[in-house]
Amino acid sequence: MIITRTDSLRQNIKADKLILTDEETDFLTKRPVRLVEGNFANYIWGGHYLYAMKGMPYDSNTPVAAESWEVSGHKKYPSRILMPDGRILTLKDLLGNRDLSKMILGNDIVENFGQGFPILAKFIDVHQHMSVHLHPSHKIAKALGEEDLGKEEVFIVMDLHEDADSLLYLGLKDKVSRKDFRAAINNKENILDLLHRIRVAPGDIFRIPSGVLHCWSGGSIAIEIAESSDLTYRMYDFLRQRQMHIKKGLISFDYKSNQGNALKKQCKGKWEKMLTKGTDSLLTHNALRIERIRASSDYSPIKILNRDKFEILMVTEGSIEIVSLKDDWLVHLHKGSSLLIPAKAGDYMINGVDQVSKNHALRISMKIPGKDGL
Repeated sequence: MIITRTDSLRQNIKADKLILTDEETDFLTKRPVRLVEGNFANYIWGGHYLYAMKGMPYDSNTPVAAESWEVSGHKKYPSRILMPDGRILTLKDLLGNRDLSKMILGNDIVENFGQGFPILAKFIDVHQHMSVHLHPSHKIAKALGEEDLGKEEVFIVMDLHEDADSLLYLGLKDKVSRKDFRAAINNKENILDLLHRIRVAPGDIFRIPSGVLHCWSGGSIAIEIAESSDLTYRMYDFLRQRQMHIKKGLISFDYKSNQGNALKKQCKGKWEKMLTKGTDSLLTHNALRIERIRASSDYSPIKILNRDKFEILMVTEGSIEIVSLKDDWLVHLHKGSSLLIPAKAGDYMINGVDQVSKNHALRISMKIPGKDGL
């Protein structure tokens, strides 16, 4: 389905295409876009924390929510947008029109990454062990004929469940050989025993490269940021009878990767202060741009200027107020909520609202090759 406007964006209209009025197009491009809550992936290792964080009702009969796909153009769980007339449109469908996608994403984003939404941002509740899995590189995903891209991920630990033994298993232990690994796979052994174990804490950041085995144990509440891909190869799943991907996983496994503490050191991230007070940046090894906004109700607002591409805001602590510098829109966000700010929505500033706790948000976008240091 392709969305088109009724004036300059009207092109080759067919009967099965939706038509947007000028007012509806402005609604989608000239102010922040709120997305319908509850875009949950109900994987078996999830719990009910995400409902509570978002203030959504639930009980013991409510399906578990392992992941909340906060801003997604992926066909599996695309973000939904409630239009003024009551219709619900998906972000994936809206971006099917190239002109509309340029207004939402930005000209440079569409020219460099295409008109699909390039990022997948999630809140995650790891209530039980995930599978031991990995993600292929772009090159291998293409060679295997996959529709999705390969990916690497950034995980930011927000909190831990009470009394949880929260661990990240990352890559192989020191001195575990390729032969040991292949033998364990062939014998259908618990390969978790071969992985390097890291105890995690709130605030920890880990970059998970393509081709590296990993598994989060039960107990962590986190944010996951990656390219828009759901390509995951399960290598061990604790006898839970889900589909496995051993052959593709072995092809995708990075046998040249570091192991043990060397891999931990390579993958552990940290915030670096930027010139703008209250703003930190995270070093990424792909086109993702990730910043942390530390807004306070006690000092000057943080101004975001000279915008020409989309941004995602995800609130991780407290509450923030986002105000247009043209005074034509204002939005409040609280912990656990997210917002898509289109390229054409203009410059804005962020104020901290909650005077009791910290007011932290993630600002996420893309770096342009040859323009933003790539």
